[in-house]
Amino acid sequence: MNFTSFLILFCLLIGCTDQTECILIFDKYEGNGNFYFEWDRSNGLNSSNFQLGTGAVSEEIYNQYDIGDTYCIEELML
Repeated sequence: MNFTSFLILFCLLIGCTDQTECILIFDKYEGNGNFYFEWDRSNGLNSSNFQLGTGAVSEEIYNQYDIGDTYCIEELML
């Protein structure tokens, strides 16, 4: 196997790995039939840089978690 083939294979394998990310649910709400979690997107080092992230989830997942719970999924879109 030459170096170029090895490099392409390596990049494909790295790009296909699943990544699990977790959030701490800061708030949850529903609107227009959709269900949402909010979480703190700040880096934790600078409290003045507080930013909320929001993501839609299914009703089933929404009902399984409470505010303050940690929610983990693969490839969370932040």
